Amino acid sequence: MAARRCGVRVEPLAHSAREPGLEPQTYRAHIAGTATSEGVIAGARRRADAMLHFYSDTAGRETIRNAVVDAATFHDLGKLDPQSQAALCQGCNARLDWDHIDAGVAHLRASGAYMAAWMVRAHHAPGLPSLPVHFAKSPNARRLRGVRRDEGVAPEVHEQQIARTDGMLDRMIAAHEAALGPHQPARSKALHGLPMRLGLSCLVDADHSDTAYADTGWTVPNEPQSRWAERLASLDAYVADLGRREALSDDEKRRNDFRRRFYQACRQREPDASLMACEGPVGIGKTTAVTAYLLRRAIATGARRLFIVAPYTAILSQTARTLREALVLKNERGRPDTIVAEHHHRADFSSISSRDLATLWTAPIVLTTAVQFFETLSANTPSNLRKLHALPGSMVFLDEAHAALPTSLWPQNWRWMRELTADWGCSFVLASGSLARFWEVDDIVGDSRLRLPELVPPDLASPLRAAEDRRVSFVSLGRLDGPEALAEAVAAAPGPRLLIMNTVQSAAVMADMMRKKGRHIMHLSTALCPRDRDAVLALAKARLKHRSFTDWTLVATSLMEAGVDVSFRTCFRERFATTSLIQIGGRGNRNFEWSEGVTVYDFLVSHIDGLKAHPAAATSAEVLSDLFRDKEFEKAVDPAQLVTLAMRKEIRRRGQPSENALLTAERETRYPGAAECGKVIDADTRLVVVDRSLRDRIIARERVCTRELLLGSVQIWTNKIDHLGLDSLPGRDEIFWWPYAYDPAFLGYMEGALFLEGVAAGAAVII
Repeated sequence: MAARRCGVRVEPLAHSAREPGLEPQTYRAHIAGTATSEGVIAGARRRADAMLHFYSDTAGRETIRNAVVDAATFHDLGKLDPQSQAALCQGCNARLDWDHIDAGVAHLRASGAYMAAWMVRAHHAPGLPSLPVHFAKSPNARRLRGVRRDEGVAPEVHEQQIARTDGMLDRMIAAHEAALGPHQPARSKALHGLPMRLGLSCLVDADHSDTAYADTGWTVPNEPQSRWAERLASLDAYVADLGRREALSDDEKRRNDFRRRFYQACRQREPDASLMACEGPVGIGKTTAVTAYLLRRAIATGARRLFIVAPYTAILSQTARTLREALVLKNERGRPDTIVAEHHHRADFSSISSRDLATLWTAPIVLTTAVQFFETLSANTPSNLRKLHALPGSMVFLDEAHAALPTSLWPQNWRWMRELTADWGCSFVLASGSLARFWEVDDIVGDSRLRLPELVPPDLASPLRAAEDRRVSFVSLGRLDGPEALAEAVAAAPGPRLLIMNTVQSAAVMADMMRKKGRHIMHLSTALCPRDRDAVLALAKARLKHRSFTDWTLVATSLMEAGVDVSFRTCFRERFATTSLIQIGGRGNRNFEWSEGVTVYDFLVSHIDGLKAHPAAATSAEVLSDLFRDKEFEKAVDPAQLVTLAMRKEIRRRGQPSENALLTAERETRYPGAAECGKVIDADTRLVVVDRSLRDRIIARERVCTRELLLGSVQIWTNKIDHLGLDSLPGRDEIFWWPYAYDPAFLGYMEGALFLEGVAAGAAVII
């Protein structure tokens, strides 16, 4: 409903007009909806109902539902302050003098609706606050009141806000009731942890979606039907077709027989467990086999969606192609991205101008990174939590589980996984070719220790493991004196070769130097946007398949480490973690192309002439050094046992404090602390567009879907944004543009970064 012109009596506003001449959004339209938009109350209730269908706590279900509706009703109450209304009438650049969240918090707290008060307090950044800070036994404890930021704000600013709210609250409530009618909040205690994050997610998604509609006309995509039984039948047909393809050798025939037996074992496994382990060697078909089990589990439980969580982006593209071919049904072929959605990197935007481009988990099958998945569980900011409500009632395939998280993050994340399975209708399969059974290690999970059922029966697991012993061997080269020595060692080995470096900068430096020496070099890292990475990887796979020329090297980062379906003659891995080295073994002789076996070389290298050390490598690399010293790799290698041994050694070597930081922060309800401690990668990055045509479309406000944005952009550290002079796109203050050289076929943005920073002189650019 349009507001009347400012300067005369008007219907109160929720948002200013985006541009002069456009209509602002009224308070009533935002909260209660219109003929063409559902509004925040209905949107939040709908999301909560879908999520709470899977919540096992009946009383808690009602508490969360009421809290979500109450928070949606009063989240913008403070905008009814007369001074705020005057500012909203002035246009989108006007600044509100008072923080509008405080009024909703005050009213809900006075009504005893404490969970709703927490949600309103957190529905804008910085998000969920620390309970000990707000509820300390002190006369100065604010108990959620005041302005939204706790740090760097003088006490008198909070006091002025509270005084203003208290003085105007009755007037604001009267204006609210005049617009929407009376609403009595339900008394409730606050349910903290995952319930709080999930409830807030419903509110935030509804709020951001309605705001995006008012701003750009964007609407939430309709969620396609799950159709699990039909997708399982389609997967069976896809796998059967693979099995009919001609095998070229006796080894390949044996491998294909193992694949068939592995698929059938997983496919026929009774879908009766919400937590399952699956260990299978490389190239055995874990993706399709585990998916078959989870589809049967989805049918049995009425699951909402299937998540495939992988540690590296290269796996996502490969898996997405497989699953689109296997699971997208005939009448869905025109829109496969809406059925199988892949999210390469984070696009969680809080600013109104970019909410229409945020990543959402709305597809039936969602492929996302371990970083996105687990950092969403620990998040406290509304933009990061927006999509979380889509998770309850879902099946989760944690692919390459050994590499999903640092050891220190497993204790709390394991507790969240168990809570999701016990209370929220989720199921998990943890799978890997070198599956570290951390859930059985007291030093890691403490009193949450558990034995998981195995998806693969023992009579099949043993011959699969025995076949691995002939495929690869592991050798350490020790320390090499800089990039020249490393390049010589790589060139001396039989090709095709894979060289994995620990940092983006080191990979770019090595690839650039080796190519300038006349070597045949390809390069693959996150310096390339996902679309260009896909093209490079496709070219590498074509070269590997035809084998007409073998004297070439792919220089890459850890994104090629696990799960990618490629097979090299020789592999080199800069020393990092035991899991990393073993996983590189999965990129060598993957399908037994070389019957004599292949070698995976571990190495250290002096970080000179532009090579940069990875700050997180030290302890894990020391443990790997110990394993080579103890000749563990000269024995029959059981990958799972070796990785678990390394995990134990790493814990002891780190001398971890008696209290795990993430575990403690979550237990004490310090939401900002949990979000900080829960970071999988300690890097604050921003989305940077590298595709000029994409940039122009965004600036012109043409319709751009989230997938297009992700495919044409990269992530760059925030502290480098100013250093490199990157500007945000007009009207999109969270999306930046890369104006320097970008090579889509080789170095990506490192083409420009190497030139700008003079890496040869030792300047650090990026890791």
